[in-house]
Amino acid sequence: MTAARLAALIALVAIPAAVLAAPPDACTILKLEDLNQIAGGGIERVQALRTGNPSSCSFLDARRAAVVVITIRQVQYAAENDLQHERENLEKIYRTKAKWLKTVGENAFWLGATHDLMFRKGKMLVTVKFARPRNQNEVDTGQVARMVEAQLK
Repeated sequence: MTAARLAALIALVAIPAAVLAAPPDACTILKLEDLNQIAGGGIERVQALRTGNPSSCSFLDARRAAVVVITIRQVQYAAENDLQHERENLEKIYRTKAKWLKTVGENAFWLGATHDLMFRKGKMLVTVKFARPRNQNEVDTGQVARMVEAQLK
């Protein structure tokens, strides 16, 4: 094998590895203090639910009950199509319409039936969901989503 062919092979192997790099860690993207300001306190620890792609993290209270869950997934192609596909599936499952939002990410929607806010920024799809009933509203969830968006590159 010639040096040129070897270099080309190495380049071809390196490109997919860079493209499929893991998204930012959902557990370290926000500080507990920042989340506590929105949630009204009570968040004491962090628990990784899934690492890699997607990265999912639960922010827990003293009873180890989830207060908020953040999931970050990086897609390789057509992030907008994936966002639309997720919205369509959720609308079919819950038989309700999503509310489109222009205040977070490049495109976002709020699904009141599940209290989920999902947005897209670049090739990242982010889902934010409060588990605590008093915070399961569009305003609190939107504030957390905007904080996550500010941390994404």
